[in-house]
Amino acid sequence: MSTHELETNTPVKSAQVLFEEYLQSRQINADRALAVVLALQWAFVTGCAIWISPYTWIGSQRLIHMHVWTAIAGGGLLTVFPMFLALYFPGQRMTRMIMAIAQMQFSALLIHMMGGRIESHFHIFGSLAFLAFYKDPWVFLPAVSTISLDHLIRSFFWPESVFGILSPSPLRALEHTGWVAFETAFLILGVRQNRRSLWQLAKVQSSLTQQRDLLEERVRSRTSEIEQQRRIQDTILQRIPAAVFWRDNEGYFLGCNEMFSDFFGLKSPNEIIGKRMTDIIPSNDQTHNRLSSFCDSPDENVELVNIEETLHNYAGESRVVLAGATSLHDHEHNCFGTLGSFLDITDLKHAESRGKSLANLIQESPNELYIFDAETLRLVEANRGFLRSIGLEQEDLTHCSPQDFLRGISNHDLRQRIMIAMADPSERCAFNAVHVRKDGTEFPVHVDIHRSTFEARPVYVAFATDLSDTQAMERQLAQAQKLESMGQLAAGIAHEINTPMQCVSGNVEFLTMSYERLFQFTDGLFELLKNPSLNTIDVPSQLETLTKQHRYDVLREQTPDAVEEASQAVMRVIEIVRAMKAMSHPGRQEMNDTDVNTLIQQAAIISRNRYKYVAELELDLASDLPQIPAFGAELSQVFINLIVNAADAIAERKANEPELEGKILVTSARKDNQVEFRVTDNGTGMSADIRTKVFNQFFTTKDVGKGTGMGLSLTYNIVTTKHNGTVRVESEPNVGSSFIVSLPMDSSQSLADNSDAERPDTCCVPALL
Repeated sequence: MSTHELETNTPVKSAQVLFEEYLQSRQINADRALAVVLALQWAFVTGCAIWISPYTWIGSQRLIHMHVWTAIAGGGLLTVFPMFLALYFPGQRMTRMIMAIAQMQFSALLIHMMGGRIESHFHIFGSLAFLAFYKDPWVFLPAVSTISLDHLIRSFFWPESVFGILSPSPLRALEHTGWVAFETAFLILGVRQNRRSLWQLAKVQSSLTQQRDLLEERVRSRTSEIEQQRRIQDTILQRIPAAVFWRDNEGYFLGCNEMFSDFFGLKSPNEIIGKRMTDIIPSNDQTHNRLSSFCDSPDENVELVNIEETLHNYAGESRVVLAGATSLHDHEHNCFGTLGSFLDITDLKHAESRGKSLANLIQESPNELYIFDAETLRLVEANRGFLRSIGLEQEDLTHCSPQDFLRGISNHDLRQRIMIAMADPSERCAFNAVHVRKDGTEFPVHVDIHRSTFEARPVYVAFATDLSDTQAMERQLAQAQKLESMGQLAAGIAHEINTPMQCVSGNVEFLTMSYERLFQFTDGLFELLKNPSLNTIDVPSQLETLTKQHRYDVLREQTPDAVEEASQAVMRVIEIVRAMKAMSHPGRQEMNDTDVNTLIQQAAIISRNRYKYVAELELDLASDLPQIPAFGAELSQVFINLIVNAADAIAERKANEPELEGKILVTSARKDNQVEFRVTDNGTGMSADIRTKVFNQFFTTKDVGKGTGMGLSLTYNIVTTKHNGTVRVESEPNVGSSFIVSLPMDSSQSLADNSDAERPDTCCVPALL
């Protein structure tokens, strides 16, 4: 702490305050002393009056002399009130002034009692000298004025009482006043000199007090700093994450911190004092322990730094420690002991070993891992799996960035994707993309990126999983699910085909009979024409007989209807077969412009046998719906799944409500830059808990054997992953459900909404495939 701070913070009395205190103290003492003097003077004046002339005579009558009453009454007036002020208002200027007036009046009273004797006037000079004890020049003003006025008045009206003669000189009072003023002048000079001395004393005392307080404050501050440093050092010693100890030259411990005592199972650090290293360290540790050897015979010029040792703690556990020691020296540079420390690094060594093992596992992992700088997006590290997959060498990493191997994704696009995804609470960016090898070949991957720190700089860590096998399996699974659906619909489809085929069969039988009769009719005509006996008169009658015989009119009327009916039945079969073929086709690898309304109509045809017994299907399809880029076979599966799911829900509700009229409504509409499809039913509906799980794989509410739980899961995957669309469900128990599918009109556009309740666990950014 600086001297200025100490002077500012220490309240020191100023010289003026001390001077006033000293002056006040002396004036209080003078008040009290003069009060005693007044009391004594009152007694003296009264005694003199009684001793000198106690009585007076009027004839033979003796009376108490007037001087006695004057001494008692006048002296009392001059004593009681000033004494009251001296007792209750000591040191006040008013008290001093009244005391001065009373004292000078006592001088006048004494002179009067002495009959004006010249010796009694010396009481005035003594009173003035006594007033000098007040060290206040102003106190002489009322004193001199009072005695001068007293002499002047009495010299005119009663000169005998002041001068002892009846006719004194007219200037006699002025002469006395002059001598009083003469003495007063010297007394004032003395008072001023005394006040200056008192002022110097006050200044010296103030300075000494200030220096004393400053010194005391410095001592307190230094003591506090030393105590604070001691506490800091003690806190550091106790809280430092290392065991610390110190010993003398003879090998006895002088102290240690808590970590050292805890390591060796001591109750407190004080328990170590007076012990030797052999008392706490087992002999097998001391044999090869350089720390113990150094402490037993310290070398002034040698220090132990970061020496790995093995020690056993109080529980007998072998611990690896990082030890160090140095010699201690006093102010004369004489070695008086050793300071040692060690840090338990057993867990650190295990963690280091584990870290190396994990690093090797990551390096050898077949999955790709690469790290790129958060600012420049330059690669800073990658595992062998990545290098093998891309075909790069380790030295190529520093010149490479993600845009060099992510097809169709620039660094700017990747940065935008990461920024959007990192706003999600999961702080992960996951998307499907295509990696391009050094030789130009490509393979699909799933990339999962998160933030991290590598070598003290912010980076992004990317895990890439090859999706080649996964996508092949997904395609196989989707195809299997299609075939499963086809198998489940096979009986209904067979029935749907059988009905028109029966119609075709009946009409073919009728046409067979018809053409046989027609041939018979024509044969009869030829025979009639060949008959030589035929005359023109008999022809009409014979033709009419032939027509009736072969029912030609009936054949002419019914044959076209039979042909038309058979043709319609054949077209119905063709539609069913065409729809089945479109659905069962494995699908293309690229998107094509697709008429989604046609897909919906085909799905309705295929699934008709599943809903026709429980519900009526109504199609409300927008006529102006444009074609959109899509995988047609996969979308057909989506619509079939949704229609079948609606039919099953209605059938389940009809089991409890037979009078229910089932209805399925399928609509399509264009909304801005997307098309929306809805499949609405009045089936059982779903609770909120089921709605959250409805798109999970293998989740189903149907009985065993009636559902695999894959239909809606594949639907969700086809819509979101392959078409960058969204699918959501609106449902209310015992009211019905609506599945809403939204597809973008642009294949590069994504409709993914982070607020969608059914979105995946990670924040998926769609790939530009």
